[in-house]
Amino acid sequence: MDFLKKPIFIIILAAALIIAGIWAYISNRNQQKAAEQKAAEQKAASEQKAAEEVTKIVNLTNIDSSTVNENITSQVAAADGKAAEVDKKLQLIAVEIKLPGTLDNGSGDSSYVYSSTSDKTNNWVITISNISGKFVRARVPKEDYIGDLSTINRNYWKLNYVAALQVAEKNGGLDFRNANDITEVRLTLKNADPKNWLYWFVDYVSKNNLKEVQIDASTGAVISQESS
Repeated sequence: MDFLKKPIFIIILAAALIIAGIWAYISNRNQQKAAEQKAAEQKAASEQKAAEEVTKIVNLTNIDSSTVNENITSQVAAADGKAAEVDKKLQLIAVEIKLPGTLDNGSGDSSYVYSSTSDKTNNWVITISNISGKFVRARVPKEDYIGDLSTINRNYWKLNYVAALQVAEKNGGLDFRNANDITEVRLTLKNADPKNWLYWFVDYVSKNNLKEVQIDASTGAVISQESS
């Protein structure tokens, strides 16, 4: 065991301990840097996600459709009242919502169309601004607008126009908007084929094209072109 007492061994052992210490320090430092870098990357990703959430466009395609129910109920009551002032026999036969291509929440106009058996020529249209709430009441010849439709059974009017739009978005509407410069989205509620049931017709209007999605106003089912 005398070699353990030799200076050369002590020097080698000391060097080995120093090298091991330096290696452990460097290894620990590298691990610390890697952990700090990973934490920084996670923080940056989290901040980016938060920023994207803040700047996310919120419009009629992604809001809770039930949030507009109160406003729609108020509009319908106002339109019914204005129609009754003209003729108490007037019955609701159609609703048409005209929206800008941006589909901003609270945008566009809502038109409520009424007909009476005592007037075979004209319909009455109450148009209400979704922005200001102001209205315009007008008598319009049936052949110029909407036509001669049957009275809406409101018990089957389960989907509001926002819900109908969101169904249409998932059934080709979004793809059409992404591929075209949309100038207007028009939603019409009326009785129509097949079976003269109550449907929403969602029309995406661009400069050169039009896409229509027909939706059952009671169930939300999409009606194929073959069955309509």
